[in-house]
Amino acid sequence: MHEMSIANNIFDIAEQSLPETCPKLLSITVQIGELAGVELEALSFCFDAVKKSTPFPDAELIVERIPGAGMCDACGKELHIDQPFAVCPDCGNYTVRVVGGQELKVISLEIEEEET
Repeated sequence: MHEMSIANNIFDIAEQSLPETCPKLLSITVQIGELAGVELEALSFCFDAVKKSTPFPDAELIVERIPGAGMCDACGKELHIDQPFAVCPDCGNYTVRVVGGQELKVISLEIEEEET
């Protein structure tokens, strides 16, 4: 289950990006492409398991799903794809190139502000 490694890496990235005196991490927002090969339910389960062993046991995972996108090399049509191999619905060509939806990145952290 590579989702456990992904969850660990999400927390590693968060911990490296936080200020040294972060009182509380509220949420981590990630973008995950439809073609990234990540099972969202498994990632959510793993995230919840991993966060218990971090300084941020209440952190929430927010997922922004990026649709799969392809472009036909023959006719130039852009289309939604839900798998890495697709046939162009316009010309029937099999050379549809993946141009989006493979993303997997941490895009923001929401932290509790320190009271001054």
